[in-house]
Amino acid sequence: MRAGELVLLDNRAANHDPGVFPSPERFDITRQGLAHLSFGHGAHYCLGAPLARIELLAVFSQLLARFPTMRLAVPVEQLRVRSDAVTGGLTGLPVEW
Repeated sequence: MRAGELVLLDNRAANHDPGVFPSPERFDITRQGLAHLSFGHGAHYCLGAPLARIELLAVFSQLLARFPTMRLAVPVEQLRVRSDAVTGGLTGLPVEW
């Protein structure tokens, strides 16, 4: 990289080091440790990260309590990852209860 060149970072590429994350390609909501780079690092740490963590904790701690029979409405193989956004994510998450 040279001074003045544009650098674009794709956060979907972060957190895939098998030396740090066992089975990094597998989604694991129970994974321990906070060594990930999802919210940036140092001076570039996301200002909204604490709020995002609180919101996610609130939602996930109550979701199954509120909908105990919730399950995917389609096979996992039918879920599609967005390719039109830098942040990724699913195109949809059909559930039923």
